[in-house]
Amino acid sequence: MDDYRSRQLRQFGGRMRELREAAGISGKRLAATAGVTQPTISKIETGKMLPSVEMVTRLAEAIGLDSETREDLLEELTRISTDIATWRRSGGRGEAKQTMLAERERATALRRSFHPAVVPGLLQTAEYARQIFVRSMFLSEEEMSRAVAARMERQTLLYSSDHRFEFLITEAALRVRLGPAAVMRAQLDRLANLSTLTNVRLGIVPWAAELPRVALHGFAIFDEQRVAVETYTSELTLTDSRDVETYVRLFEDLSTVALFDDDARTILGQLAE
Repeated sequence: MDDYRSRQLRQFGGRMRELREAAGISGKRLAATAGVTQPTISKIETGKMLPSVEMVTRLAEAIGLDSETREDLLEELTRISTDIATWRRSGGRGEAKQTMLAERERATALRRSFHPAVVPGLLQTAEYARQIFVRSMFLSEEEMSRAVAARMERQTLLYSSDHRFEFLITEAALRVRLGPAAVMRAQLDRLANLSTLTNVRLGIVPWAAELPRVALHGFAIFDEQRVAVETYTSELTLTDSRDVETYVRLFEDLSTVALFDDDARTILGQLAE
């Protein structure tokens, strides 16, 4: 949530700054004309504050924007506010979240992730994904349909040779029932098929394995530059090199007890039966 909200605010603030500079007005002068403080202008333009409709209207008038540009700004503000509210209401699992994840994944050459509870979104069938969204209990039917479609669109990246993916999934996650048996069998079959892609490495941590380390939650590592830890309502992003190194080592240690390739497909077949 923090990443998505920050990016939206920076984009909106950048546009406000461009409009002010195009009009040849300083931040100090705009603040005085609009009756606000200069730090407020700075916070808006640097994406640290989401202004109200009233605030944007006052700033637009002080800059001297035409009615069409004002309406466009207000529409953009409404869209951002709605997206953020939808994100929060959906527990961070709606269309907006899928779009943000897709952008992050396109910018990543190697993505590694550990999943102790459910099948990862990039590997889900459409119906399995729908069952996930249904059980979040926050999405309308229309929002859910858009979220499923966006999640399926993300998966096209799996077929790009410019990107590599490594997944670790616990056997427990594969046994969690999120729909009828047919849904679960189809999901297991999809995992088996995707495991044959040359740029996808799928490992399954079986129940019988003695874990070398305890992983308290799922996580995703992006090019060893950052780690994302998702909670039910938000996401924690870690960029400190020491944190990233810790998760890389955790992933590598868990990989030592995982089953890959034919061994992974064998256990998938057994679970399907």
